[in-house]
Amino acid sequence: MVELESQEAVTVASTADIAVDVSLRLLAAATSLAAAVVVAANHQQRWGIRVDFTLFQVWIGFVAVNLVCTVYAAATAAAARKAMGRWWLHHADAVVVNLEAAATAGAGAIGSIAMWGNEASGWYAVCRLYRRYCNAGAAALALSLAAVLLLGVACARSRYPKMPPTT
Repeated sequence: MVELESQEAVTVASTADIAVDVSLRLLAAATSLAAAVVVAANHQQRWGIRVDFTLFQVWIGFVAVNLVCTVYAAATAAAARKAMGRWWLHHADAVVVNLEAAATAGAGAIGSIAMWGNEASGWYAVCRLYRRYCNAGAAALALSLAAVLLLGVACARSRYPKMPPTT
């Protein structure tokens, strides 16, 4: 009889494994919350024109997704000992990672048009006028990308837990 890899005995997760998982999730929650706060607090006024995140639907979505990601990462970190090894954890992690990546990519696309413009479409670079606003947006994108990476590692770790799945 041939033994398959999936039939091997699985060891129980150690305290260090749980600590790593909790750390990844808490760091993801912190960076995601920081990205949402930076965007929500970001505004600049020049020549009587105030620019803030509510002018752009993509930034509203970015803030909302980052807040959802913050709540999810903090909740799964708090329940890490019980949630680790559950069949649904990896699927939920994958959904949240993809939402965060999509929000970051959408905001990054709009940010690149704001930074460099698109002359063929008649869109001009507005970051020359609103430099402080654009710099804060770039910082928020970097924080959100860090959250994507941290949650991506947590998602990969939840795919192959060191404890047998429970029902």
